[in-house]
Amino acid sequence: MQTQTKPTVYLTAIICSVFFGMTFLGAKIALEQLDAIQVLACRWTLAFVLFAIAVLLGFIKVDYRKKPIWMVAGMALIQPCINTICETCGVDMTTTSESAIMYAMIPMAVVLISRVFLKQRIRPLVGIGIVVSFLGVFIAIAFGGGVSIGALLGSSGSIFGEKTLGYLVLLGMVITGALFIIVSGRISDKFNAMERTFMMTALATVWFNGLNMARGKGFDGFVICFQDLKTGLAILFLGAVGSFMCYILLNYIVGKMPAAQASSIQVNITSLTGVVTGILFQGDPFGWYTVVGMIMIIAGVIACNMPSEAEDKQLGDKINVF
Repeated sequence: MQTQTKPTVYLTAIICSVFFGMTFLGAKIALEQLDAIQVLACRWTLAFVLFAIAVLLGFIKVDYRKKPIWMVAGMALIQPCINTICETCGVDMTTTSESAIMYAMIPMAVVLISRVFLKQRIRPLVGIGIVVSFLGVFIAIAFGGGVSIGALLGSSGSIFGEKTLGYLVLLGMVITGALFIIVSGRISDKFNAMERTFMMTALATVWFNGLNMARGKGFDGFVICFQDLKTGLAILFLGAVGSFMCYILLNYIVGKMPAAQASSIQVNITSLTGVVTGILFQGDPFGWYTVVGMIMIIAGVIACNMPSEAEDKQLGDKINVF
């Protein structure tokens, strides 16, 4: 029998989600001095160092002996190696709030991929939720000035302008984010949350620093972080809070409430926070379309994640979204 979730767990989930939502703004600030790969290299290296220290001091336990490492490595390749490239580049090409709005589509993509590619039936309510969420994204972006004939064609007359290309890149963030959730859930019986997260930080550190080496930029990004206070603080927040502390909190949250419920809270509040910070600190467009779009997205996500009576008996905590 499942015990009632304590209010402190909900409060922790809300605080964690707010911090996650602020990472869109942090990335936007860091991108003023660094390119996307440099931001990711600095962010995940800091997170890995913190995780490594926690493991050495015994605060975090990981054990990969006699386990199929290739599974967790494959998961880490999806997120963060591919996913965060799409996220950071998408933020760079669009706005903080637009990126946050697209982020809200991840739970819908999880449902869609699970139903279509894993041959699970899509119930009418789920189908309606998918359509409503998609329309919410379109309204929030289109009426906010994100999509226009000029943006679609680009200033040079090409088929895709930078803004439209940014939306396509963010769509990659949504798809890889959904794939990560599905894969993470399927290997959760072999690797606990800390083992999956530690592998993510380790592989990301090697991956993004390797990309910088291959591009001839080496450790220039780290030097800039020490030279420019604003950039350094943004990376400190992204690495220490967004990639380290938030995952520790998420590990706590998912152990205290059903994963589907934790996912719904995290995604919705993260998206709302991203939109609000973009409007307040970056001057992103705001109007009725923002409010209506976010309400439609959240309503669609809730509809997509409402299990039927039969599913409700089986779901439990099988899907671990972290």
